[in-house]
Amino acid sequence: MSKLKNLGANLGLALSGLLMGVIIGEVGLRVAGIKGYPKIGDFGESAPTRFHTSDPDLGWKLKPGVSGDWKEEGASFVQVNSEGLRDREHTKAKPPNTLRVAVLGDSFTEAIHVPVEQTFWSKLERKLGNCEAVKGRKNVEVINFGVQGYGTAQELVMLRKKVWDYNPDIVVLAFFTGNDIINNSPKLEYDLYRPFFVYDASGKLVPDMSFRNRAPIERNERAVSFVDRLPTWLVNNSRILQVVKKADIEMKKRQLSEDFTALSTKNLKPPEDAVWENAWRVTEGSIVTLRNEVVQKNADFLLVVIGDPIQVDRDPAKRKNFMQENNIQNLFYPDRRLEKLGNREGFRVLTLAEQFQSYAEKYQVCAHGFDNSVPCGAHWNELGHRLASIKISQNLCQQLKQSQLPQR
Repeated sequence: MSKLKNLGANLGLALSGLLMGVIIGEVGLRVAGIKGYPKIGDFGESAPTRFHTSDPDLGWKLKPGVSGDWKEEGASFVQVNSEGLRDREHTKAKPPNTLRVAVLGDSFTEAIHVPVEQTFWSKLERKLGNCEAVKGRKNVEVINFGVQGYGTAQELVMLRKKVWDYNPDIVVLAFFTGNDIINNSPKLEYDLYRPFFVYDASGKLVPDMSFRNRAPIERNERAVSFVDRLPTWLVNNSRILQVVKKADIEMKKRQLSEDFTALSTKNLKPPEDAVWENAWRVTEGSIVTLRNEVVQKNADFLLVVIGDPIQVDRDPAKRKNFMQENNIQNLFYPDRRLEKLGNREGFRVLTLAEQFQSYAEKYQVCAHGFDNSVPCGAHWNELGHRLASIKISQNLCQQLKQSQLPQR
């Protein structure tokens, strides 16, 4: 009996000590102002930055009217217009004698990393105004429909949902080889709160909008902690658990970065399994479907292929080592594949990577990267946007000269 009493007393002391430790920890964290993350709720925003908000058709979109400074990679003042575009205001009714170009794309097109006047689409507008084939028109408008994180599926939905309201003469689809193929596959993409396209039993490419039914905790396993599976009242009243969740999420972010780096090398190689085969099939089918819908509206279409930073690195030795380490035979495999798709299906494809690589190597400069993030990596800096605007304007101007698009 005395042993049971001693055991009970020791257990009581241990629990009391643990409780006291928790209380001291809770008080200490609050006094120190140290905060973590609350539990994911039953309803949640799907927004990659504070400038975005959830959308039932697209997964997320830019938040109309929001503005603020961006300093995480590059720097700019971000202003989103009343229609949810990172652009100035545009009337939906096209003004007379106006050439309108709609640009679809992901973060390279949204381009919050640089000021608006440095973006390729802003520069493109000014350059096209000097094109001889446009001289008879009063205005050129290039409208930016780019949104961070979008894959071709979301860009196709954006075309249907918003672009046609503006009656563009030309639609430019900016395709990033670094992740657009991954974005189009639910088996490769981590963030599942987005529409996908799939082939049905009859071989038709159809939208899969099942993401609408996903609970926030199911949307992205890399953004969920084991803490999120504990009772809500416990997590939201415990600073300790919130701090633990923050540490867990930060660790997952670091792991995600490493995992994605390894995964993204497969963009530069022929498909190695059925998952990648299907990702490419859906990607190519989505591009062709988008082109077909552009043609049906009597508009012109151009696919612009944006290179991965390693493709355009200024150091030949670095590129060579990367290829050897990852068993890559041709660093421009996705570019060649998309060019073949364009030749087969009858649309223009402008690949930028080789031209950027030549320029970067010749002048020993970087078209990607910023001093406050990844030097020579990640998104285009001002030079990258300037080079892109030159190449795209040359392509479109040449096409305008040849086709003399009717004024619509």
